[in-house]
This record gives sequence, structure tokens and C-alpha cells, in this order.
Amino acid sequence: MDRHTAITRLGAAINPLLGRDIADFSAAVTRFAAVRTVPSTVAVVGLTPGEGRTTVAALLALAAAGWSDRRIAVLDTVAAGVGPQPLAGGVATVGDVAGRTVTALLGGDVRRGRLPSLLEPSAGDQVVARSRLRMARTPEAAVPVLSMPPGGPGFAPQFVEQSLAKLRQRADLVIIDTPAGPGSPVLHGVLQHADHVLLVARGDGDVDRRLRALLRWVEGAPGRARRRSVTGVIVSRGWTTPSWRFTDLPVVVLPRDEGLRRRRTDRLGRQAVIAGLTLAAEVGEAADRSMLIGPGGPVGAGHPVSAGQSAAGTGVPGSPDPSIFGHR
Repeated sequence: MDRHTAITRLGAAINPLLGRDIADFSAAVTRFAAVRTVPSTVAVVGLTPGEGRTTVAALLALAAAGWSDRRIAVLDTVAAGVGPQPLAGGVATVGDVAGRTVTALLGGDVRRGRLPSLLEPSAGDQVVARSRLRMARTPEAAVPVLSMPPGGPGFAPQFVEQSLAKLRQRADLVIIDTPAGPGSPVLHGVLQHADHVLLVARGDGDVDRRLRALLRWVEGAPGRARRRSVTGVIVSRGWTTPSWRFTDLPVVVLPRDEGLRRRRTDRLGRQAVIAGLTLAAEVGEAADRSMLIGPGGPVGAGHPVSAGQSAAGTGVPGSPDPSIFGHR
């Protein structure tokens, strides 16, 4: 037994919670390692600001990149205009739109988005050169991030298809962080091209209502119906464990974490790392639970629904409940 293992076992013996975390971490790593493939494109969506979309996107990217050899890329579709607030250590503060993006959370320089360089047409190029992709990445991010420069028109819907066409040549997993929906035009393109959708809801209040509204919204999105997998993610902001009765989707709970709350991904707690690995494994295993999503799309195998109910469990197909959205 080496010294590190001996110290770990001694700590587990003294602190039962540490022992539980070690066992959970080992199980999550093993589960993720057993996943042979993952959906090539994962969209992270939420109904209102503050649900935790950016946190989930960053944690999934860190877990997938840190505990596998898969090539990970993050596509930041949120408008990142640097406002008049002074930068703190070169990074936009949370008072600025740019400071609340996945680019900022992963440590990227929000003033130097380079995605347009990847989208520039290049005559005769069938495959994107690695050097060109490296030049398009936002500098200093812990995981490769592609974002738009500040001050421009923002992320247009047509950029989604163009970006994914380039990234799929050089990335095994593309994670798309989206604006709070459903009003953003870019979401139409995202939902049409995503292979897996993460529905993010905060863990306080009526969690079931939020999850139902999310699923109903995605199911009723305009465009062609297509088969993809869906997972719910509940982001806990308090000290109590969220409760819900929603059974139409598999759900992963992201516990409260001081590192994430302070936007310090370099100081993630054990439970957050375990949740990130669990989410990565869940995304990889979800292909068999795919559902047909589109106008009037039915729920697929693996999501039992009671007779007389819609996919969201409300019994009324169509557009989402507008009262859930709040101020946008």
C-alpha cells in the first residue's frame, strides 16, 4: 500500500463522509469510463436567468475533459458584450453580461472571442485544420471555448449549424450553452442540431413545474421532429436537498458548491466533481432513452407517461405555460 492510499483510507476511517465521497467518486469514474460513446452535441437550456445553465455547461465540460481522453469543445451562444464595469483581474464581473457566460466561468478572456475566424469561408477546405481551430479558441479558458467577440451583433442562428459543421470534424463532444429561453432566435438552431438536451431547473420552489414546463417547451419547439435524448438537471442553491416527483425524465442533482457559487472552478468540492462525472455518464448512457422531439412529438421508450397525459405530464399539448418564464 502506497503512502497516498494509506492516508486516504485513514481519512475515510476518521470521517465517514469522506469515505462515502471516495466510494461515490470511484463509482462515478468507473461509470463514466464504461461509456463507449457520447452524443456529439449537448445543448444546455433553461427557462429563466439564474436557473444554472452556465454552471451545468461548465461542470460537464470540466468533468468530460478531465476524466476522459475525449476532445471537448464548448460553444458559447450567449451575447457577451463587455459593459462599462471595470474588469477584475482581466475578467468581466458578474455585473456584466460577459461575466455570467460559460466563457468567463471557465476562465476565458471574454474580450477576445475568436469564433468568426473559424466561420470564415475557405475555398477548397474539406477538413478544418487543427491550427485554424486553435486560433479560433477563446484564450485562457480551462476547456476549449469558442465565443463571439464583444460589441458585435451577437450569436446569429445560422452560426449554430456552421459552427457544428466545423467542430464535429475535430471534437468528440460539443457542449452548447444557450441564452435563457424561449425568446432567443438562436435556440431554434440549437434545438434542431443538438443530439442531447439538458433541461436545467433550480432546486427551490416548484421544481416539478419547472421541469414540466421545460420539457413541454422543448417538445413544442418549431421545426422538424427528430429523435434525441433528454436529461433533467436540478441545481441546488441551498443547504437542503431538492425534492421532486417528476418521473418523465432521468434527473441528476447538482449540489450546492462554494467553488461554483464563487465562480472558482479550480476549487470545486468533492460532491460537485462527483455530480459532474455522474452527469457526463448519464449523457453518454442516454442514447437508448431518446425521444422524438418536435411539434407534437411523442415521448419515446424509457419515459413512461400515464394515460391521458402529455409528455410533460400536464395533459395539455402545445406551448409551455407562460407564467413560468417571469421577467426576461
